[in-house]
Amino acid sequence: MFSVSMVIEILGGLSLFLYGMKVMSEGLQKVAGTGLRMALHKVTGNRVSGILTGFGITAAIQSSSATTVMLVSFVNAGLLNLTQAIGVIMGANIGTTVTGWLVALLGFKIKIALLALPAITLGFFVRFMHNQRLIDWGEVLMGFGFLFFGLTIMKGALGDLKDAPEVLAFMSTYHATGLSSTILVVAVGAAVTMVIQSSSATMALTMTLASQGLIDYPTCAALILGENIGTTITANIAAIGASTAARQAARAHMIFNVFGVVWMLACFSYFLQFVNAITPGDVYSVATSAAGALLPDRMAAFHTLFNICNTLLFLPIATLLARCAQFLVAEPKDTETRHLRYISSTLIDTPPLAIESAQREVSRMAQKVLEMYDMVMRAFNNPDCAASECLAVQQRVQKLENLSDNLEKEITTFLVQVIRNTTSREQSAEISGLLHTASNLERIADHGEILMKLVVRMREQQLQFTGQARDGINRIATQARQKLVLINEHIDRRPTDIMETARAIEDEIDRLRDQLRTEHIARLNEGSCDVNQGLVFLDMLSSFEKIGDHAYNIAESISGVR
Repeated sequence: MFSVSMVIEILGGLSLFLYGMKVMSEGLQKVAGTGLRMALHKVTGNRVSGILTGFGITAAIQSSSATTVMLVSFVNAGLLNLTQAIGVIMGANIGTTVTGWLVALLGFKIKIALLALPAITLGFFVRFMHNQRLIDWGEVLMGFGFLFFGLTIMKGALGDLKDAPEVLAFMSTYHATGLSSTILVVAVGAAVTMVIQSSSATMALTMTLASQGLIDYPTCAALILGENIGTTITANIAAIGASTAARQAARAHMIFNVFGVVWMLACFSYFLQFVNAITPGDVYSVATSAAGALLPDRMAAFHTLFNICNTLLFLPIATLLARCAQFLVAEPKDTETRHLRYISSTLIDTPPLAIESAQREVSRMAQKVLEMYDMVMRAFNNPDCAASECLAVQQRVQKLENLSDNLEKEITTFLVQVIRNTTSREQSAEISGLLHTASNLERIADHGEILMKLVVRMREQQLQFTGQARDGINRIATQARQKLVLINEHIDRRPTDIMETARAIEDEIDRLRDQLRTEHIARLNEGSCDVNQGLVFLDMLSSFEKIGDHAYNIAESISGVR
């Protein structure tokens, strides 16, 4: 039955097919440049436009997995919301059926092997040229050649098995003859696709088995249903460790496909008859061994019609689908367990989107710094709070300071990787400004932590400021906060000129610093303030001044001055 050489041929052919799919998909993505990703990013709340976008991108790059992984990264970066993502998922499921038609019409209708080797040869030598566009097309040609060369090898290896009684007996175990056996075949299709992580490869393998008369029409269709479930594993793997919204998008993909298979099983035989009726020939009037030539077209048609019907069914209830995904992946109570929320490594090769996601992350960092600052000032103005409450605030401030440290480091690492790619002068300037902003925000957070330690020190040593000193601290603190609010309001709308306001606030902080130091010296001379109180007061003044300086630096970045 199976010989070692036959197993090697089958696995080798499958490996070549998978490699060809990978190379061709990557080549097509390079040929398209950032256009496809930008198109995906610009999907609106209109579900129909999302479906058309998902279909177009997947049909163009010949990989629903690539589309869904890209989609998950965009949701993770906050560039798409869950409702928008669901529309794209529906379209991607339809778009991936184009590969089935390509294999059915070319792989089984003509001797594509006659073109496979020339395509590999031409693609290989084109890759040595100096024109990057031609090099990318060379990858596409090579991928196309490997894909169909692998399919040819699989067809040849499996062709020798069609008359083996042992094989026929084994395959009969997995025939979809009833509900239980159909569910078993669906599970087999899902498992194989999860292992291979390519529904297109599983589809090609299924078509090859069918064309050799090894499996019948219902079994082919059941395997295809399983492949639709198995392909969701790629997006779910990509969503591991991602944001809640990204994991919800991956679960929505799984729910969409699983429930699609459920309703299809309820009308399985009727749907098969419908597909057979609209496809040339009659698969039911010939023996399984003779039906091989008719099955590839029916499999492609079944796959396409199933996904179109599934999309039409779920389109009106997309909101309900989103709620189910949100129920499966609830928003964590502690939203700061992850450092990065919007940045994804999959965006590195697309500088415009990478910069936008980094801007969102820097904006989030600025919000956390302002939140930390407000907590410190509330603690300062509430000296009579309970010790446990003061400790809780200190721990919260420390947590936010650690978060700012990690954000600054990880944002910098990400942007340095982005800038190593081909970026325009304007993009490089934007990246430089974001790096500068993240660094200054981290330093503001450091001074927020210093201020909190000074507040705790005042409590532990039972130090009390005079009314004049406390009022002075609040006045300079208010000006520093105005600078932080100004930054938060404009940080994600750069470049925008806020320098006039920033300079006015900076001048007022400097004026208050000089005035408050003079008043402090007067209190020391009067004896209304001792040395310990004075040291804390001066340290606080220094931190507020530094916060103002770093905020001024950020205002320069926002305004395009630096």
